Amino acid sequence: MVSKRSRKVAGLLKAEISAIIQTRVKDPRIGFVTITDVVPSPDLRTAKVYVSVLGDDLQKKRSLNVLRKANAFIQNELGARVRLRYLPVLTFYPDESWAYGANIDRILHHLETETGRRAQGECIADEE
Repeated sequence: MVSKRSRKVAGLLKAEISAIIQTRVKDPRIGFVTITDVVPSPDLRTAKVYVSVLGDDLQKKRSLNVLRKANAFIQNELGARVRLRYLPVLTFYPDESWAYGANIDRILHHLETETGRRAQGECIADEE
């Protein structure tokens, strides 16, 4: 179960990391990056930062590598903005939830069209 403090820290970190990436990280290799989720550990010492990048696979890999290399800078900026007893160590991960959702949507659409075809085929067979 996620504590109320964990949720608050996650929201704060998400907002601040997004602001740092938009305003302070000036690397042109970073594309359109969105922080989709921050998941702190129960002891708030580490946090997984899930990132969604608009673009092809190469752009996604490039942006993620830049973020990982800029981790120390982002961590330093975060320390200046957020007052916590322990600042979580950040680790950046690609967020693939949209691809998972798109795959489920594709499967459901396929099942819906197959069911429609079968129902239509049964009606035509009944009339003959």
